[in-house]
Amino acid sequence: MVGGNRKTSIWIIIPCLMVVYLVLAWSFTSHQQRNTSLGKQYKLISTGMSRTENSSTTEEQPKVKVTHQHSWKTEKPCKPFRKFIYIKTMKTGSSTLACILFRYGLKNGLIAALQQRAGARIVYRASSENYNILQYDCKNFQGYDFIANHIFYHRAAMENIVKDAKYITILRSPYTRLRSKFFYSNKYRHYIDPASEPNPLLAFLKLLERSGSTEQDCCCVSLEANDLSRRLGVCATNREDLTDNIQQLDRELDLVLLTEYYDESLILLKKLMCWEFEDIVYHSQKIYKNPLPPITSKMKSIVDKISIADLQLYNHFNKTFWEKVKNYDGDFEADLAEFRNIKKKVTEKCENAPTSQYCNLLFMDTLPTTRLIYDKQLKFLCTNPKNDSDLLHTGK
Repeated sequence: MVGGNRKTSIWIIIPCLMVVYLVLAWSFTSHQQRNTSLGKQYKLISTGMSRTENSSTTEEQPKVKVTHQHSWKTEKPCKPFRKFIYIKTMKTGSSTLACILFRYGLKNGLIAALQQRAGARIVYRASSENYNILQYDCKNFQGYDFIANHIFYHRAAMENIVKDAKYITILRSPYTRLRSKFFYSNKYRHYIDPASEPNPLLAFLKLLERSGSTEQDCCCVSLEANDLSRRLGVCATNREDLTDNIQQLDRELDLVLLTEYYDESLILLKKLMCWEFEDIVYHSQKIYKNPLPPITSKMKSIVDKISIADLQLYNHFNKTFWEKVKNYDGDFEADLAEFRNIKKKVTEKCENAPTSQYCNLLFMDTLPTTRLIYDKQLKFLCTNPKNDSDLLHTGK
């Protein structure tokens, strides 16, 4: 019986060993195939090839970039957006941004909607519900691509100028904006003498407080102190309507930049427009050279009283700004660092060769830049552009 049991055990063990051997052999072969497949996929991604090796058409591979040390994010390819309207505000770093946009227009052959003469303003005419922009009665003119001037926001009229545009503007804290406005502008020197006043900024704010009217637009008590709200069309006679107007504006604008976070704002602009880092490099314009006095608690209390609308406007978009940063598609900090590194290299380059064509245009302020664009557009749109490589193309 013992011998019989041993024979039976052997016949059971042998098939089991064969099964184990077959399972191990299959696993080894499958593992090799998976490694080969993964290696091929990695090679295709790194070389930009299509996954279908023998296909006559190739798909563009999305860029793969590291967002954190242990995470990967796939960035979808996009096409640069070249239709935009910039509502240029006052004393917000807006001239620097306007120059960025004008240079982008020059680089890409876009047609700007300009004022009727250099140095003038684009004015909204309520009677005809349009703007007094320069008109081209020329055969080459096919429409405008962008606006980057001081302008009051009227959506319907703007849509008639630039179709399907992205809408952007820039805001600044009312505390520092009013300080900048006073020291940069000579408008109030007739009323306040900085040499004789112990605190000219405080005297300026008190002047705005006295001149403010509460009869109309109670949320824009002082029109000078709420200039951002006036330009963006959110002033109202009560807080509830003011809040509704700001929320409506939020739905209509694609991006609101903040002066205090200039580089961060430009990273959001680059992402929105699908532009390159080189497109947003800048040289700061109209910087007040002398040191500015600190803003005291007394000054803040006056601004709180006279800049009701601008404060609420700024606080709203300050909040939404950081929400956009939080939801940024990519590694925001890495993009910001890369941009600042590029900007630093460009600055160093232009310090060594300030007269180069690139650096000359980079350092150019809004007025000469506008004149340059005016001349180029007039030459292109209203003359024969053949055999002239310096003329702008339409970029259509």
